[in-house]
Amino acid sequence: MKLERYLGVSKDIIPAKFIISKSIEVENFECLEINELWEIHNRTLKKVDFNKFDFYDIEYVSPNLLDLKIEIAKRIFENCKFCEHRCYVNRKIERGFCRIKESYYSTEFLHFGEERVLIPSHTIFFCGCNFKCVFCQNWDISQVYFDRSIINRCIPYNPKKIANIIENKRVYSKNVNFVGGEPTPHLLSILKTLKYLNRNIPVVWNSNMYLTVESLNLLKGVVDVFLTDFKFGNNKCGERLSKVKNYFDIVGRNHILIKDEEVIIRHLVLPNHIDCCTEKIFQFIYNYLNNAVVNVMFQYRPEYKAKEYPDISRILNYKEIEKVLYLVEKYNLDVISD
Repeated sequence: MKLERYLGVSKDIIPAKFIISKSIEVENFECLEINELWEIHNRTLKKVDFNKFDFYDIEYVSPNLLDLKIEIAKRIFENCKFCEHRCYVNRKIERGFCRIKESYYSTEFLHFGEERVLIPSHTIFFCGCNFKCVFCQNWDISQVYFDRSIINRCIPYNPKKIANIIENKRVYSKNVNFVGGEPTPHLLSILKTLKYLNRNIPVVWNSNMYLTVESLNLLKGVVDVFLTDFKFGNNKCGERLSKVKNYFDIVGRNHILIKDEEVIIRHLVLPNHIDCCTEKIFQFIYNYLNNAVVNVMFQYRPEYKAKEYPDISRILNYKEIEKVLYLVEKYNLDVISD
């Protein structure tokens, strides 16, 4: 059954991956260079089968695999390449494409509007994003530029405090869901949160998947479900509508790299983009991602700057929806509903 491991963690039957990572001892890594840290990290990951751990195997050690991931993330933060913009700025003192230095979030709450298997989902909405989607529905938090005054909706992010909130809401929540905006620029803050978090809970990475291979490797061993957003079936549409280069090449690569993980792929169907995007994505899923379940979303409405782009300035029509439903059957997608 797909998402079987996630369901086991959600029901507190088996330990979450970040819990396991805190029980995996690594050698002392003080004063080592970044390439040496990666060598220890990758060697350790190769030896660990996260599916074979039970609660009886859990005993926190120090230093552990999560500690190592945090140290690597600290180094990347000072020469940032969390996402494929690869700005290489020191975010302690500079801002890259995403304009984010320290982490801020907009809100956190129990979300009942996610996929049925996830709800109630404890969602944490980060401010800022590494995309500039012209149709963004969360533009008021994703497009905040922090070189101006912080808007009232953005709150300084304290990993220890957020960990405490997650533990308290675990009484009701099935998972913790890191979203935005986009969580990728906040990877260091999220890993620090997991260090303080001791309650067993599945971690959901809710992302546009424009992250680097380095970031993806840091997520392996801490994320239980990748909730991905597959927007465009080619690079050209990605650059025109989200202002990022090589969209399909990068996001496609990253999906292949997580094909053995538990994955839910979201695809928001855009008007006039059935042939160039929707079908191309469905073909890709059929060819490479048999383990994924797919949420085909028809609720597009023109938001933010979408009215300035004639091809996406309206909602879907009946013929477009009908064609997409045909394509779902054609490519034999394993569809999940909201």
